[in-house]
This record gives sequence, C-alpha cells and structure tokens, in this order.
Amino acid sequence: MSYAAVGHITIDEMNEVRIGGSVVYGSLFATGLGMRASIVSRVGRDMPEEFLAKLEEEGVDTSRVKRSCERTTRFSISKSSYPLSLSSRCDNISVDDLSSLNADIIHLGPVANEINREVALESIKISRIVLLDLQGILRVFDNGIKLSRGYLDEFLDLEVVVHLNDLEAIAATGKDVRGALKELSRHFPIVAITLGRQGALFSFPEGILYAEAPEVDAKDEVGAGDVFSAALGIALFRGLELEDLAKFSVASATASTLHEGPCKIDENLIAELEGSVNVSWVEG
Repeated sequence: MSYAAVGHITIDEMNEVRIGGSVVYGSLFATGLGMRASIVSRVGRDMPEEFLAKLEEEGVDTSRVKRSCERTTRFSISKSSYPLSLSSRCDNISVDDLSSLNADIIHLGPVANEINREVALESIKISRIVLLDLQGILRVFDNGIKLSRGYLDEFLDLEVVVHLNDLEAIAATGKDVRGALKELSRHFPIVAITLGRQGALFSFPEGILYAEAPEVDAKDEVGAGDVFSAALGIALFRGLELEDLAKFSVASATASTLHEGPCKIDENLIAELEGSVNVSWVEG
C-alpha cells in the first residue's frame, strides 16, 4: 500500500524552527503505519539538509522534493496551531512533478495556493483515492493570513475526498458548519469537517456522521488536521466501515496532539483512543 503527499514542505517558526506542512505530517503518519510513503514538493535553497535527511531516516521517500526557488514556504505559527503570517513562498507544484508517480493514495495538502485543478485532475487519473485539504486553497495572504472562498470554485465537482476545519467551512460557504457540510457535499462525494477538540463531522452518500473526540492532555495541536486527512484516506483504502473510519480518523488526529512536532504515531495508541471515540448518525 503506497501513499504520496503533494504540497509544500514548510519551515515553521514557533518557539523553535522546525519542518512542517501537511505533506510532512501525512507522510510520517503513513510511514508509521507501515506504508510506502513519498512526498512531492518544492523547497528553497534555504531548506536545511538535515530536515530532509531526517524524513529519509524515518522511511519517507524525498526523491521528488525539488529545490526550485530561493526561499522555502515559511510560516509563523501561534500556539493555537493557526499560521499568523507567511514570510516566504516557494513556486507552484506542476503536473510534471507527478510524472511516473505510482501511489494508491494521493493526499493533496496545499498550504499556500500551490496546487491547481490540473494537478488534482492528474492525481485522480493515477491514484485510487485522492484527498484534498482545502486549507491552502481558502487562505488569502494580505497583512497576515485570512480565510475566504479563495480558489474553491476551481476544484468543485472533482472526484476527491475533501477535508477542512470548521472556521474554513464557514469562510468558504458563509453558512454554519452543518450548512457548509451540506453545501460542500453537493460537490464532493465525501466531506469531512474537523471541529478541533470536539471531533469531526462526515458527509457520506449514506448520511451525516458525527465523531466525538476523546479528551486528552494535548501537547501540540499543529498538524492534527493533516494527520486526520491522511488517516481518512488510509481508512477508505482499507475499506473500513463508515463508523470505524470515523473513529480511526479522529483517534489518529487526537493521538498526533500527544506528540511535539511531526512524527510517526504508534498504531496501538490509535487503537486505544478509538475505544473512546463516540460516533452517531446525525442524518441518514
């Protein structure tokens, strides 16, 4: 089983400077579950070599990471996990970057509008399951980082599974979370909206499912949504029943908050947390 994450690797400035981005959190998560994982990305000449070397040591294939610009996409991030500002941005991912890529799951994890519809369409052609994180599509960079509908219309009605958080859903649709879920479900086969420590809502053709997250003493919530997306794709590929899929995705995201920074997550910890995830059908 193979997983490929597509999007910008980032340099995140917090209390310390560390590697970040959906592609990093997702690929490390997949590798931790024993999957063959790779990253398709573009970074700058300022990306520390030891950051990429560490990913390789953890079993992530970085052969498709190109140094194609002066400065890597770099964010300032607050303790609340939300980026405060964009200091620099690398160039866009192209369809050519996907040439000869072979992956069962492709996780499109843009963080700064670096993925377009053509890349998404190519991903659909070459993979069995494609997930699209909408965070990097809905962000507007103007005196900080704001949320709006952004480039969402460019991606509507693609056969992809989409994930976004509650604030992004409200900004994208102008509706409350439940209304946003219903609107987006008219354009995508599966939609998941994460609700922070409250869990997540899922829209499937069968109905709407709510998964309540277990209470934990979180250490670091950065990247939890990225892990959630990766887990959702893996659960779909494994063919899990919908309630089990919801438990696995929410438990995986919760488990990620118990660690500092991007890392592998023990599947035994995920299984333990799954037992505390309460699921219920809201509609269906």
